[in-house]
Amino acid sequence: MEKLKNKVLHPHRRSRQPEATTATTTATSPTTTTTQASVGFQHWAVAFIVCNFNVDIGPEVEFIYPPNVPFSTTDLTSICFNSFPEQQSTETAEDLTFNFAISNNSPDINLSSPQAPHGSPDTFYNCCVFRQEFDDTMKRSFNQRTLCLVSHHSFLSFYRELLHRMTESGVISDPTALEAAYSQIMTWPPPSLGRHELPFLGSLVTLDIAPYHDFPLQGLGTNSLVSDKQTSITAYEPIGSWDTIMQFMPCITDLYVVYEKLLLCESVIVIAQSPQLSSEAISSLVDLIRPVPYAGVIRPYMTMQSEFRSIGIDGGTPRPFLVGITNPFLLKRILAAAEHTDRSRPHILYLQHYDGPVPTKRHHSLHHKSSRNALLDLPGGGIEVHSPSKRFLKSESSIISQIESLLKVGDPNRELGPLIRRHFAELTAQVLSPINRYLATSNVVTPGGNHHYASFSLPDFLHDLSKHGTAVKIRGQGPIQRHRARDGIYESFCHCPNFYAWLEMKINLEKEASAGLLGSAS
Repeated sequence: MEKLKNKVLHPHRRSRQPEATTATTTATSPTTTTTQASVGFQHWAVAFIVCNFNVDIGPEVEFIYPPNVPFSTTDLTSICFNSFPEQQSTETAEDLTFNFAISNNSPDINLSSPQAPHGSPDTFYNCCVFRQEFDDTMKRSFNQRTLCLVSHHSFLSFYRELLHRMTESGVISDPTALEAAYSQIMTWPPPSLGRHELPFLGSLVTLDIAPYHDFPLQGLGTNSLVSDKQTSITAYEPIGSWDTIMQFMPCITDLYVVYEKLLLCESVIVIAQSPQLSSEAISSLVDLIRPVPYAGVIRPYMTMQSEFRSIGIDGGTPRPFLVGITNPFLLKRILAAAEHTDRSRPHILYLQHYDGPVPTKRHHSLHHKSSRNALLDLPGGGIEVHSPSKRFLKSESSIISQIESLLKVGDPNRELGPLIRRHFAELTAQVLSPINRYLATSNVVTPGGNHHYASFSLPDFLHDLSKHGTAVKIRGQGPIQRHRARDGIYESFCHCPNFYAWLEMKINLEKEASAGLLGSAS
């Protein structure tokens, strides 16, 4: 580890290094022109980092651009380890594109966002392209490198597009290409709400930024909240495709299981065979509950060397989390830590290749050998992947049938993703409708014309709910069971952090709309 830290602190110059690498790492020494350029770039991103897998010592930083970014050793080490797959076949020829997030432990980095969206001061979002190439001069006959774009903004689809254009026709670690991309980005105006036409490497990239991260249906052509053109990229659209993800699902009805877990801000672990599938699945799952924000910690890809305090492990404050992993031993570690702290067992979504078509629901028979309700076989005992014993929401049979039909025909028209996203966006709207109705009755207008809500009373809301009902389909054998389940899910939701995050977003949006501050985003 000490050898790795030395490598991290003194990046290895394997490729041609631009002249700018002679700049010092302090914030005050660059010239005024360089400082202005860095500030322009820092509106959008922090740095490009190329990591190389050294067979003798493991991951190492090959170079950073711009070179004067004062990353801490902790952050560079985290980026190194998280930028490579933990399990990788030597026959893989295609690039892997994935993302991960780490806590910002670099206090000397100046994050610059003069206007909304301001980005996160606490989190570095990392978008990566991993490439494996044959090289008979290497010990293992191939080399592995990752190009990583680090930012305080979670514009993941946008950054993936930039990295794709940078790497589609050249080597992954060309400093000249990084310098060209840096020079282009530093000329862009700071990110702001609305549409941007941004020149990048000989073409224009159209980006739409919504007023809030959790606006629903971002990226769909009919979404009038942000853009009505499919040629643009929306900043917070999910990076995954349900056409791909559904092929790895244990069953179709698990969509409702995970949806309910995330809606109630419970912990979920996604275990997949690659960091790309893991990060894409988590991005798509978070999208299902929008406009409700998931208020827990989101880590799209974690390795054994990741920092776990942020999710309440290894001494951290217990918090709900949604994490993606590829290492079954890491799953064991997280589950053991949750049990040690007397936390409820996180739900496990196991994405893997299965034989046969995706079933509509799980088979619970012990004699059903083809069941996707499998055990993760590990030394010291397996881990059972099972559905929760208690659920509130009822699956929509017509939607299940449509998904099943599209999966059988291979969905050549790519109708599956819009179907799933629109259905769960409608379901979330149905969940929120009784709350919005109750809040409307408590809306108070001050003498200055400002709107605010009276204190939210759960008993009063449940009384209002029993009077007016909800369009959400609730599980239960009879009316009494369904009414209890209905009150149960709303009581759980109104007590969870997601509710307060959504209510804060709703109040802020209404204030900004009344002040005319959202016009530029329309």
